[in-house]
Amino acid sequence: MNQGQKYYHVGGDLNLDDPSYIERQADRNLYEKLEAGNFCYVFNSRQMGKSSLRVRVKKNLETAGFRCVVISLDKLGTKGFTEEQWYNSLIKNIADKFYLQTESLSNLTPLDRLSSFFENKLLAEIEQKIVIFIDEIDTVLSLDFPTDDFFGFIRFCYNERANNPIYERVTFVLLGVATPSQLIQDTRRTPFNIGEAIQLNGFSLQEARPLTRGLEGKINDPIIAEYILREILKWTGGQPFLTQKIFKIIADDENIIPSDENLISKWIEGLVKLRIIENWEYQDEPQHLRTIHNRIINSKEPLVKLLKFYLKVLQDKELSVNDSLEQSELILSGLLEERNGKLKVYNLIYESVFNSNWVAEMLAEMRPYEEQLLRWLSSNRQDKSSLLQGQQLQKAIAWRDGKILNIEDYQFIDASQVLEIANLGIKIQKKERFQRLLAGITVSMMIIAGVSVFQLQKTIQSEWLRVPYVLNPELFSQGEKSFFLGDEISYQNKGVEAFNKGDYSKAIEFFKTSKDIDKSDPEVAIYYNNSLAHEQAKKMNNKPITVAVVLPMYARRSSAIAILRGVALAQNDFNKPNEKVGFKSRLLNVRIADDRNNPDQAPKVAKELIKDSDVLAVIGHNASQASKSALEEYQNNDLAMIAATSASTELKGKGFFRTILSTKVAAKYLADYAINHNIKKVVIYYNRDAYSKDIKEKFEVSFKEQRGKVQSSIDLEDSQQNLKGEFMENLASINHPDAVVFFPNTESVSTVIKIVSYKKIVSPELRNLPLLGGGTLYTSEILKQAKEGVEGLILTVPWFPEEKNSEEFAKRACNRWEDKIDWGTASSYDATQAFIAAIPQSKNPSRKDVIENLKSIKLPPDKTSGDALQFINGERKDAKPVLVRVVGGSSKKCGSIEAGGFRFEKVPEN
Repeated sequence: MNQGQKYYHVGGDLNLDDPSYIERQADRNLYEKLEAGNFCYVFNSRQMGKSSLRVRVKKNLETAGFRCVVISLDKLGTKGFTEEQWYNSLIKNIADKFYLQTESLSNLTPLDRLSSFFENKLLAEIEQKIVIFIDEIDTVLSLDFPTDDFFGFIRFCYNERANNPIYERVTFVLLGVATPSQLIQDTRRTPFNIGEAIQLNGFSLQEARPLTRGLEGKINDPIIAEYILREILKWTGGQPFLTQKIFKIIADDENIIPSDENLISKWIEGLVKLRIIENWEYQDEPQHLRTIHNRIINSKEPLVKLLKFYLKVLQDKELSVNDSLEQSELILSGLLEERNGKLKVYNLIYESVFNSNWVAEMLAEMRPYEEQLLRWLSSNRQDKSSLLQGQQLQKAIAWRDGKILNIEDYQFIDASQVLEIANLGIKIQKKERFQRLLAGITVSMMIIAGVSVFQLQKTIQSEWLRVPYVLNPELFSQGEKSFFLGDEISYQNKGVEAFNKGDYSKAIEFFKTSKDIDKSDPEVAIYYNNSLAHEQAKKMNNKPITVAVVLPMYARRSSAIAILRGVALAQNDFNKPNEKVGFKSRLLNVRIADDRNNPDQAPKVAKELIKDSDVLAVIGHNASQASKSALEEYQNNDLAMIAATSASTELKGKGFFRTILSTKVAAKYLADYAINHNIKKVVIYYNRDAYSKDIKEKFEVSFKEQRGKVQSSIDLEDSQQNLKGEFMENLASINHPDAVVFFPNTESVSTVIKIVSYKKIVSPELRNLPLLGGGTLYTSEILKQAKEGVEGLILTVPWFPEEKNSEEFAKRACNRWEDKIDWGTASSYDATQAFIAAIPQSKNPSRKDVIENLKSIKLPPDKTSGDALQFINGERKDAKPVLVRVVGGSSKKCGSIEAGGFRFEKVPEN
């Protein structure tokens, strides 16, 4: 065996004495950061030397007196493990590495057990500085339970240093093939924005020079050795595995190495092509290229999107970094690298193996309708059951774009589209545009010899995309599907089935039974009234009056229920059978849409509602940020938007109306209260979204105008892992604030709960420090989970059930839903009443009519949730907030919400 055969190591971890180990900048960076006590993470593709780096740095730290352990999470297992078993196994592994005994703490949660082990055992018995290397961290992605708490614990250990010095002796290193965003779902708790990302790049020319020592005996000329090194790096880009592999191929080759620079280039090119690139699937040993290939085809990201993105990089040579999921996945696969803000294929070997032909072969294997197409062709194109419908058809159209396909593919997709349009035409009672289109299709089929399939396909697709609710049908329903808000779904499902068949009398029967069983479910109540509206329209040969309500059906279930309850109450009043039913015998139909409180989803929902000419106005969206992203769409298409829960002053325009008071009004009211109660210094917690940032800024302006001082403003998205640290520091400092103000968006309410929970452990005089906040904190969750932590919390809310003018509506709504209600129900009731009031003012109301009519409506208190309703420039005239505070005890039957032994009560006016 020659020296080179011993020298190079291809595949697996390099031992401490491996001569071919190459020290990189990452070695120095990781060691220095860990020595200083920093939390670090090394995320990169496989076979980049992460494990070898870990071995070397661990050894160097131990030489310096550190105690180090390596925990490889793939050894703990993934599937079939409970959260408790996983944490127990983790604790046992760490304990065994340090030769510690573990105690039974079965009465604690798994996370508390881990925390107790660290504080009472590990840090109590191990006196040296500790570094815990957690390898294969991406294994957590395969667990059957969320691991956000585990990452939150790592951050806790870092933040606890400010309170308990023993935590200065422990730090962590995470290693694996993942990105921070993949590992932790709740980005507000991420430890990665306090940690140090260690960049593990390929070998540079300077770093790789020691590798030429393995060729000594075959090469005695250092200049030739330098030529060889440069040529190898030209092919590998410094990728460690491939660089070692080519050196070993050269060391093992029995042929004489050329002595001329040009000959060396051609000779190495021949070796690389012969021994690595050609027939790579069969000679890829140890496995490397297949690892990349397999990661891509097994990716959780859509394969077509990955391949299209990669093909774009191949064609353009480099692309600007865009932080997309496709980019992250391809970098983690090893195929792409990011340098100086640009993406490019990592090296020439990958570019040669994973070329455009490889992409084409992968795409060819991805035809999403192979079986259906074969059945259709074998039936001589007569089997309509083989044609694509719904989401399958959408997927096929998306897959087809940008490809040159066979004529059979175009014919199959075209036939599927024709069938889809025909079905839609029947479903919406053969609207004129479908009749014209279908007639045109028939004629086109008759003269098909004169019209290309491609032209026909484009014509059909263009018209098809103008049909509402085709692109994302799962986000919309007026009775065609259930979002399953209620507990009784058997009769609800039967009602949905009847509604889809157009059998509205049957739908009425089933939905009525369902709503009578589950009286708290507003969704089924709306579908019952919608069925009445459609049955009436069938008898009278007209259409219902339709309004859409947009909300987060799944993302914020409690908010969605509250809003739908208000809408359902108003709809029920309007559709109540009597001699003056509805408007000109037309009843109110409510179309529910789910935007998931997602600013990216909201405009897509808006565009679909705009396509539906029956929709005369929209109630929603729920979150201000979602409303903001959708508002422009509505304004450009003269569709009124009535906001019942979006308070940001950034929302305004010609078709915008608001039944809730704005952030400006709420913020000033709260600032006035603070000044009047000798609160002169505050700390504010907020988010950067439209609502939270807006109310925070409006509060600051009003507070400062009255000589108040904002000591600091803390972004909840950046601070949640320093929950205890920053909050306790603010409270315990000599110059502590007079109050803490919370303006979270709905998604950050849980973060506020965690922050205020620390209040109970501070000194008695600070426990009474005032807490103030906005209406998003008016929830049962804040009472149930924070309990005494929020006792005394004062909120500004737009409506309160125990107000004298609100009590009658509160009692009626409470009795109807057999549940206490909140301001979301009241405000959405008022929004629906406003729409209803705008309808009779026009003979045959259009969207523009609704906008104009809303400007002039005047509703007395008995037609609303308690206060008169009139709009001035879209805002509710004379809107006045209510101040409430958290106190112990129970509220009256139809009073404020209560939970955990706490309730809200009105703060007496001065």
